[in-house]
Amino acid sequence: MTKQLNLRVDEEFIARLESLSRKLGRPMAATLVSIGLPAIEEAEAELQFEADALDAWEEYELTGVHVTSEEIDSMFAAARSRAAELSRN
Repeated sequence: MTKQLNLRVDEEFIARLESLSRKLGRPMAATLVSIGLPAIEEAEAELQFEADALDAWEEYELTGVHVTSEEIDSMFAAARSRAAELSRN
C-alpha cells in the first residue's frame, strides 16, 4: 500500500530532483524513494549503533565486564566486512 506524501521543499531541490529524474528516465517519486531509502536505512543503522554503544557502556559501568583489544579488532573487521557487502549491493 502506498500513501501520498506532501513535502515543502525549495525551488532548487525541486529543480535538481526534476533534472535527476529526467536523466534517470524515472518519475520524481520513484527517484526520491530510490535515493531516500538508503539514507533512511543509514540513519536508522547509525541510531541503532549509538543505542547499542550506550547500552554496552552502561553494562560495563554496572558489571565491569569488558572485551579485549583482539575481540574489538574482530568486531571491527566483521563490521567492515558487512559494510563492504552492503556497498556492493
